[in-house]
Amino acid sequence: MTLKLGLLFSTTGPYAALGQSALAGALGAIDALAEAGTARIEAVIRDPGGDHALYETQAAGLLDDGVRNIVGAITSWSRKDLIPVLERKGGLLWYPCPYEGFESNDRVVYLGAAPNHHVVPATDWIAARGMRSAYLVGSNYIWGWETLRLARDRLQAAGVEIAGERFVPLGSTDHGHIVDEIAATRPDCVVNSLIGPSGVTLLQDLAARDASRRGRAGHMVSFNQTEADLDQLGPAADGLLSAGSFFAGDASPALVSAAQRRAPNARPSAFLAGAHAAVEIFAAAALEAGTDDPRALFAAASARPTPTAMGEVAIDPVLRHAGHAPRLALARGGRFEIVARAPDAVPADPYLARQGTPGAQRRPDLRVVT
Repeated sequence: MTLKLGLLFSTTGPYAALGQSALAGALGAIDALAEAGTARIEAVIRDPGGDHALYETQAAGLLDDGVRNIVGAITSWSRKDLIPVLERKGGLLWYPCPYEGFESNDRVVYLGAAPNHHVVPATDWIAARGMRSAYLVGSNYIWGWETLRLARDRLQAAGVEIAGERFVPLGSTDHGHIVDEIAATRPDCVVNSLIGPSGVTLLQDLAARDASRRGRAGHMVSFNQTEADLDQLGPAADGLLSAGSFFAGDASPALVSAAQRRAPNARPSAFLAGAHAAVEIFAAAALEAGTDDPRALFAAASARPTPTAMGEVAIDPVLRHAGHAPRLALARGGRFEIVARAPDAVPADPYLARQGTPGAQRRPDLRVVT
């Protein structure tokens, strides 16, 4: 049986580096499954170029052409644009990227990190380090709004002052006013929910304005910065703390191979690993179910954990989210070094219904990695 799978990633446009890394992971998994004789997958690739109107039309075209399952979308904006199309045409999105939570749709499988995998451990780390003030900056769409709302609430409950909060258009690199405010308020850290070139240029602009920031652990904290960004960030990234479900220090040989063969920068990232796992879970579910029917596939995928190149991934059959072991990593010398890691996978808590009172537990539920 040859399985047909849509791959919908913006490999050009404002967040091309993230789309390129994710596509590399998906194609790497397809290569590995074919070489092992496990599954044959026909990839139908589309590139919306970061144009949100094209996500809807390209997804509709895939579904009209007989594709029933799609791995893709980077931003929450694009994921939300896809949901009505998936509902009308009966498709299923395997979403491999970190997101802001507060969603559970029966046409999506959420395989990336949820807010208890990134916002909670990162903000608890800030409080545990004794930082007293933070400046918040994010891209002006739902990812930025929601992650910073959660960060603001959790930090304020822990007694951390919010020195300022700003949003910039998706893809914007005009940060002069923000750099001026950060220089004037001198917060202990900047919490950054920018994506693509916005995050790159902010770090570089801040480093150029104040060289003393560079290298200080946690001078900037991110919920989505990965190895896909490090080459562009250069030395300005030193000291950046990022939170997520994966960093290259934990890459398996399969993920290293996929990165070397397919990724433009040859680096594994959370986007690459998540897309690789999405394809593996899709293939395992299709082989077990004997069909690519979305409902049958989800039932099979959520029935038991699936071995992937990231390790075993369990999907909650009700919330439709994957569990992950949260990690914190510091950027040093062009690499992320994992400094804390949960010992086991933590079930996703997309609505933060199971989190304790912010600030009551100052130490994140992670073990320090030395």
